[in-house]
Amino acid sequence: MDAMIKSVEKKRSAPRQPWDQRLIQGVLANSELLRGCAPAQAAALAAQCWTLEAKRAEPIVTKGGRLPGVFALAYGIVKIALKQGKSGERVVRLVQAGQTFGEASALLGHAAPFEASAVTPCKLVVIPSAAILDLAERDPRGARQVIFTLGRRVVELLGELEASSTQRGAQRLASYLGSLPESSDGNGGCAVHLPAPKAVIASRLDMKKETLSRLLRDLSGKGLIAVHGGSITLLDRARLGELA
Repeated sequence: MDAMIKSVEKKRSAPRQPWDQRLIQGVLANSELLRGCAPAQAAALAAQCWTLEAKRAEPIVTKGGRLPGVFALAYGIVKIALKQGKSGERVVRLVQAGQTFGEASALLGHAAPFEASAVTPCKLVVIPSAAILDLAERDPRGARQVIFTLGRRVVELLGELEASSTQRGAQRLASYLGSLPESSDGNGGCAVHLPAPKAVIASRLDMKKETLSRLLRDLSGKGLIAVHGGSITLLDRARLGELA
């Protein structure tokens, strides 16, 4: 974690380039945490932020470390995980562009109870905790958005815990596939793309990789989906929804 903080501080002290400033402003304007805050307040906040890049599999946050602020993802994918034993982990969230993480730990000044690492090469904007708290005092809309984001995150976490304890693996998988962004498969059908390797997706769904592969084969055999590597065509959304 110390190495991560030194890297963050180095980025912070480096001269800011014009494209970094534009990127920061764009990320803040579209982030779930700050969407809707007053433009003047957002600009003042952006001036206090800095960027951080991470290579694939590079750690960003280590459990027990103090966060310099909230992280907003400009591009790439970051996994949030809890350690299980010496080498195991449970992925609890996959963060994608426009989303933020580390809010509770950063704003409360608590040690991080999770680990975060880059699934793909990514770029992040670091939003200092003090700047967010100052924004909350000055801009009621900004404060309301921060509260809504934190509240929504708690509701989502409770939903994940309920699903892990009450739903079968096939139900969790069907629900997850139904939650992914859809696109055309080129043949008039609807397709989704797994945002991370199957091992990471399996951990996210609280199952083994072998179980995920078996469930995908089962759904494919039943005519609900068609699997093409990381791309999955949803052949029967109605039945998939019933299963979820």
